[in-house]
Amino acid sequence: MSRVVAALDKIPGALEKTGFILEHEIAEAFKKRGWSTINGRYYADDVDGRARELDLVAYRTDKSADIEVVTGVLVSCKKDAEHTWAFLSKEKPRSDPNFDWDPVHYWTDVEPLKTYLANENWKSDYVTAGGSTYDEDIRAARDIFAFQLISSQTVSPKNDKPIFDSISSLLKALDHEMEVLPSRAKKRKRVYFFSLLSVVDAPLVDVDYSKGAAIAREVKKLTHFARYMVKKRDLSALIHFVRSDATDDFIRSMSDLAQVNLQFMEARVDASYRAIRTNPAVRGYFAERLKHRLVWRMNSALRTTPATKVEELTLSYRVEDDLLVVGVDVFDDDQLKRMNSDAELVDYTEKALFEIARYKGKFVFELDVPF
Repeated sequence: MSRVVAALDKIPGALEKTGFILEHEIAEAFKKRGWSTINGRYYADDVDGRARELDLVAYRTDKSADIEVVTGVLVSCKKDAEHTWAFLSKEKPRSDPNFDWDPVHYWTDVEPLKTYLANENWKSDYVTAGGSTYDEDIRAARDIFAFQLISSQTVSPKNDKPIFDSISSLLKALDHEMEVLPSRAKKRKRVYFFSLLSVVDAPLVDVDYSKGAAIAREVKKLTHFARYMVKKRDLSALIHFVRSDATDDFIRSMSDLAQVNLQFMEARVDASYRAIRTNPAVRGYFAERLKHRLVWRMNSALRTTPATKVEELTLSYRVEDDLLVVGVDVFDDDQLKRMNSDAELVDYTEKALFEIARYKGKFVFELDVPF
């Protein structure tokens, strides 16, 4: 059976009309700046359970002595030859008690960093550390409250489906990546950061409604603070819409941000150990680690019976004395005196505190008061 083959010299031109070439070009742009890429990442849709495809994942890994920091960019690529992508915007509120306009999407299982990040107010310091890169290229400058495709030929509104699909697919992909990391990256000494990028091969227009009459201006990029429901949970993120011919500048900014991520997390690792003096949650983490190391040694030193053995260990900090208090559930003052005067036990505890908690300072054994 004979088949009619399309004119070979016209096939490349036909493919140019699809989005596949755009995906390839964006992947190559990331690679030229030292990033690795994964094409066609799949995840399960939270609504219908079907497999969905994310166009591209770009990532780079930066290392220090203590940690690896992985900066990832989840990328949606859209080619639209028939429409202008219009975004309706107004001034962003100066303060908003209902939403965090600078969301930071991260994951780690590195301790005590994980406990520290979950219990400290560090995100404003992170934004500050980003400097002009964050202010100019990451942060949402305006409040985008709607969007619409505009026909390039008739200058009439069509719909918002491609824009909405780009946003929802990125948010769902982000949720998926955050869910699978605990099994995929377990015990790898890594911190992951994620950004969301929609590359658009079409004109982008910001329509400003903040001063009465609307003013439209063409832009190369804009950032949308998006709120969406994923798996019955509210999820918010910054979606960076970037015109395809401006992608290289955005990748450069992401590379700068990757360096910020490394330097910031290096400093947070140190801070997480110092937080044994200030943060109860961090002390709780270290207390559990030290319990397995010290309790048996305490009982050996005290020669306790099963009825009188030490079983619990807590940590607190006495600021006025600059003193770490190792709380134990002993039964009388005589046991405490014996523990604090036992040179071998004190030396063993001192070494354990340094090895596990990097703590080098004064400490004392005291009764763990349950109130």
